[in-house]
Amino acid sequence: MAQETVRWEDFDKMHVIRKLKEIVGKWWRVQINFTDKKGFLRGVPEGKFFNPLNPVCQAIVADEKGFSKRVTTARQTTVESMHSKKTRITEDATGFSVISVPIHVKGEFLGTVFGDGFICEDTAAAQKTIIRGYLERDFPQRRDLLEKLDELPVLSSKELHYLSELIELVVDEILAMHRNLDDEKTKVSELSKELGQRYGFDRMIGKSMAMQELYRLLERVCDSDTTVLIQGENGTGKELISKALHYNSKRKNKRFLVVNCGAFNDNLLESELFGHMKGAFTGAIKDKKGLFEAADGGTLFLDEIGDTSPQMQVKLLRVLQEGTFTPVGSTEVKRGNVRVLTATNKNLIEMVKHGEFREDLYYRLNVINVVVPPLRDRKDDIILLSEHFLNKFAKATNTPKKLLGKDCLERMMDHDWPGNVRELENEIERLCVLAGDGKDLSPEMLSQRIKESTKKKFPGLRVNGNLKDSLEVMEKQMILEGLERTGWNKSRLAKELGISRAGLITKVQKYGLEKRKTS
Repeated sequence: MAQETVRWEDFDKMHVIRKLKEIVGKWWRVQINFTDKKGFLRGVPEGKFFNPLNPVCQAIVADEKGFSKRVTTARQTTVESMHSKKTRITEDATGFSVISVPIHVKGEFLGTVFGDGFICEDTAAAQKTIIRGYLERDFPQRRDLLEKLDELPVLSSKELHYLSELIELVVDEILAMHRNLDDEKTKVSELSKELGQRYGFDRMIGKSMAMQELYRLLERVCDSDTTVLIQGENGTGKELISKALHYNSKRKNKRFLVVNCGAFNDNLLESELFGHMKGAFTGAIKDKKGLFEAADGGTLFLDEIGDTSPQMQVKLLRVLQEGTFTPVGSTEVKRGNVRVLTATNKNLIEMVKHGEFREDLYYRLNVINVVVPPLRDRKDDIILLSEHFLNKFAKATNTPKKLLGKDCLERMMDHDWPGNVRELENEIERLCVLAGDGKDLSPEMLSQRIKESTKKKFPGLRVNGNLKDSLEVMEKQMILEGLERTGWNKSRLAKELGISRAGLITKVQKYGLEKRKTS
């Protein structure tokens, strides 16, 4: 337990410690205090030492010199306790008795719980003589204090035993508190690590060029507080990217909240985002904190931002520009520190042109633009994704992993996947269910839409007439799609097609497929 994790200010908030201090003060007029491992008083407001419960000590700590001596006593007591694990009852240079209990957490000395300002019954006469000499020397003007020496708390051996037990209970509560804090910290750390792994960029499946470019962009912007607009078709994983951005950022230990803007009407969305006051509208039976306030210090993901109304867009622009918002039914302006990520499958530029989306809001959201490629533009990833979903199904159902046959995989590679990764995951799950106890997944099990789409893959291909012409049409189509898929990497495509690079270049020239002619 590092020293900086000791939450001294929380000790007096604990009910058990408050009650124990109250009991000790009431029975013996002894005040309990805390020191850190260097002997400095902790948890004491405005630098005050303590609130003495007898008149002699009250007068002593009211004086600067007397206050200094009590602070010195606290530090010396702490140093003496450092190498001890037992309760100690000692006597300081001014004659007062001091009781201290060291705080050790996991072998580390953190400080002490101590009390002073009393004398022991067995040595009362000798202690009073020392205290009298101290008062006469340091407080000659306060002859009245000598008359109050008999009012000092005098504790018998039995009372000292009880006092020791009560202070040890205070330490036990402190240790229990820190055990709980450690447990919670460990849980948070483990959860943060798990979420970081689950939503880390390296957990986003895809080795295609398009995905590699996406990873590089995400790595550059994850730690920024800048707004990010994530665009892509349905099923491409926009929310997964938003989570990856959050859990790989400096805000990862704060909250990540999501709202689907298309799921609410204006009034409900305003309440959801900014909160509302009791009585603000019918059904508002109590105050409600909005997501911008709840996500303070963290990240708020606004999905389907293109579905917001012009009125809501004005309010969003204000909170993004100024960081302020007003709950429904309130006049209080609140401020939040929230990173905003947004997503849409709509073409916001076109919406701006048609007056359906505010231009100023668009540019405020589009500081960083992340475009998620559709699955049809990264078909190299179909094999990786399919393997992932097969493993996921096997683990979820505790069954052996299914095998995707070559013919079945070829049909899937030919499909354009309008539903993207989500459609692929659903198709893999469907195949696994239909296979039952069988291990192999065959093309006959594929959905009808996939069978039909692959039949129409080359709609211009002639099935009658000259064979040579028909084959050339198919060859041209395969090379064109391959070039687009590989980013015009001829060496890579030549390997895929099983021909030499020189042979591929010849065919590219033959069919007029140079990139400059098709761009």
